[in-house]
Amino acid sequence: MRLLTKTTLNLLSISLFIYLFGVIAFYYSLRVQVDNNINREMVKRKISLIRQMEEAHSSVSQTPGRNEMVLVKPVSKMQAADSFNDTLIYNREEQRFQLFRQMDFAETVNYQVYEIRIFKSLEETDTLIIRIISTMTVLVILLIIALLVVNRYSSRLVWSVFYDTIGKINRYDLNTHEDFTLQDSDVKEFADLNRVLKTMTERIKDDYLNLKEYTENASHEIQTPLAIINSKLELLLQSGDMNEKQYKALADAYEASIRLSKYNSTLILLAKIENKQFPASKQISPEAILTNLLEDLDDLIRDKKIEVLKYFTPEVTVLMDPYLAEMLIVNLFKNAIRHNVKGGKLVVTVEKNFLRIANSGPRLPVDENLLFKRFFKSSSSPESLGLGLSIVQKICSLYGFEVNYLFADGMHSMTVYFKNEG
Repeated sequence: MRLLTKTTLNLLSISLFIYLFGVIAFYYSLRVQVDNNINREMVKRKISLIRQMEEAHSSVSQTPGRNEMVLVKPVSKMQAADSFNDTLIYNREEQRFQLFRQMDFAETVNYQVYEIRIFKSLEETDTLIIRIISTMTVLVILLIIALLVVNRYSSRLVWSVFYDTIGKINRYDLNTHEDFTLQDSDVKEFADLNRVLKTMTERIKDDYLNLKEYTENASHEIQTPLAIINSKLELLLQSGDMNEKQYKALADAYEASIRLSKYNSTLILLAKIENKQFPASKQISPEAILTNLLEDLDDLIRDKKIEVLKYFTPEVTVLMDPYLAEMLIVNLFKNAIRHNVKGGKLVVTVEKNFLRIANSGPRLPVDENLLFKRFFKSSSSPESLGLGLSIVQKICSLYGFEVNYLFADGMHSMTVYFKNEG
């Protein structure tokens, strides 16, 4: 839910809550005022009625009416002080009950005590109160609607700078080398936010360029001496002027140098992937890459007597950088062959939304959640650097793919779910 929508709903809820209690308080306050006014009128009517009775020397009097009714009857003793209360009286003509205000009092006229009740209809006053509250309700609702509309419109103008900033952050790409410019705002909070974001993006850009420069330098400067070391070691190994102990030491050094070169190349690749230095993308066919791999690794597959099962959906393509697409599939494919058992199965499936490579083998004696960690090895194979699946995960993260591992029925399955559809 957007902040603007949430604040509008909060404002509406609070307004309705206050209005509800305000209407109730207003009704009872108005009701009290009306009752007090009617009570004063009934007191005046009492004085007028007593005067009429004294002049007419009447012992019993009853004055009926639509809005007023008076009942007079003689009693033997005086009652307590005057009392006021509301009562319902059945109207036979209209066949319904009507609300009346009632005043009870006793008065002595010509040595006779009379109990007198005066009734005043509350129907007109109640109708008036309802009309007042209805009118007030309509006005308040219109006022709330007007405030919400004005608040929403003005808030959109105020928050337009914020949304513009969010949009530019989403679209900002360090690889484009474009300046990160934000819209000026006269709101202090938004101006502070833009200032902090500009400072932060400039610092991130500087760090990114420094890291990119380092990876580029490392790619050239480190690989060159490693290549020289490897060539010199090869010459020494081929010279034959060494005893067995010296030969073994040189062979170990040569093997370690080769592994170091592979580590360096792989780590540089990981850094480039994390820095998104592979902007070029086009539609890649996983089937074509897998077909070439099957041909290139046919000897290794035959040597391990692996049965290959292929399930390819025609014309499936994925939008990726060609080099990274090949790197992703090669790592999964070689991993499946390396960890396969002799005489096992290799099942390769390409569907519209996913790629799955499965190989037979026993359950791994390690935590499956660690498979994608750097330098983690599920076996003690000297050929494994422990970075293959880490590269796979980084490539998948770069393109928004999801990679999952599953072991079931003696088969290890690596599945890559594509975000885009080819």
